[in-house]
Amino acid sequence: MSNLKAPPVYKVIVAQLAITVFIAIISLLFPGTTMAYSVLLGGLISALPNSYFALHAFRYQGARNADRVVKSFIKGELGKILITMVLFALSFTLITNLNALALMLGFIVTHFVGVMMSGFINYSPTNNKT
Repeated sequence: MSNLKAPPVYKVIVAQLAITVFIAIISLLFPGTTMAYSVLLGGLISALPNSYFALHAFRYQGARNADRVVKSFIKGELGKILITMVLFALSFTLITNLNALALMLGFIVTHFVGVMMSGFINYSPTNNKT
């Protein structure tokens, strides 16, 4: 058992979901709802696989669990890539009225917010404040 705490990566996921909803609401200002749900879908395609990765990547801590840490990071990243590919494929094949540019912009903006928020997380293993 380790007294190390996992970093509060849930803050990244919350920020990604919040920006996704925000830009989808802003997109409602444009005529039609196609852009809004395309942006929302693009943001979710970014945020949901990232949450899967976070669940797996930070499951184990400590030097005694080094092999488990590496395996969980690999499993999380492979799962994230696979989920992202499947969600993009499903979006483009199942949704007939889709704004592809809005979908990609929603994905990119949400992904960028996740990258930026990762820089603001306190990764100190013993002094995390949630």
